[in-house]
Amino acid sequence: MFIRFFKNNNPSYFFILPVFALVFWIVAFLHPPVLVSSHSTILFDALAKYINLIPLVGTSVSFLLVIAGSFLINFVVNENEITDRKTFLPALFYIVIMSNNEAMLVFHPAMLANLFIIFALHKMMNAYRKNSAFSEVFDAGFLLSMASVFYFPSVILFPVLGFGLFIFRTFNWRELFVSFLGVCVPYCFVVTYYFWNDSLMDYWNDKLAYFIYHERPSFDFSSSFYFLLFTGGVIALLSFSKLSATVLLGSQKTKKNVLFFIWFFVICIGSLFPAPELSSPYFAVLAIPFSVFATNYFFNMKKEIWGEFFFLLFIASILINDFAKYF
Repeated sequence: MFIRFFKNNNPSYFFILPVFALVFWIVAFLHPPVLVSSHSTILFDALAKYINLIPLVGTSVSFLLVIAGSFLINFVVNENEITDRKTFLPALFYIVIMSNNEAMLVFHPAMLANLFIIFALHKMMNAYRKNSAFSEVFDAGFLLSMASVFYFPSVILFPVLGFGLFIFRTFNWRELFVSFLGVCVPYCFVVTYYFWNDSLMDYWNDKLAYFIYHERPSFDFSSSFYFLLFTGGVIALLSFSKLSATVLLGSQKTKKNVLFFIWFFVICIGSLFPAPELSSPYFAVLAIPFSVFATNYFFNMKKEIWGEFFFLLFIASILINDFAKYF
């Protein structure tokens, strides 16, 4: 039902998807949560200071960020021909993954960083088969750097630039250097700010060295959340099972794009290590490659009934997890 419906490309889905997302966000709108941020960056703190004054505003902004991210990842997948024809499945999966439990329904820095990251990935893929890609690689480096300015663990994603150049371009040291310049620009302002305020070492201890010197809290999940993890894991395994066939049998452009997202996923795992804690919002960056992988699998699957079954089971597990505490 859902897979077949959103498999098509219909402009009405721009209105249907936000309504669909409200099903998962209704609890957050009725009981707006507020993020108690720890070790967040100064730019995010400046935004959160005003947005979280009224919890409902924070929930509304978070909801809009997820919707914007879903349409953006949908545009990237369709524009770069990762599927044979245009579809709204990437937007559907991104919304579901980014709304999978109550802890995700807050104004969180990773949610904001995802927008910059998706833009950066699009810029890298746009470098494919261009005579000169200095503009694209600089923009990609700048956008990834901006993502880390709002959500510091995103610094782990900087190697994505090198892998992107290796996959989409023939080696050109000038393009690699230009991408490095793009990364440096935002941090010139960050370092200047902290140096001017005589707090550069505080920045180091709070952002760069925190995960080394401090022990993070352990997982404490409910039984309903373990059921959610199980159903999500099944979908992830099904999606991964299709990647090798796509890399081997897809068009040249599709092969490169899927291979790029595989490396991006591997590097994303590394971003979990410098996170202040291992809670759901800090896994938000994984929603980007998972949305692409799930789209690739469910779009090309022959027996749609199994796809519909597992997807409905995943939705049911999310709703059970959200409402379990009220019973």
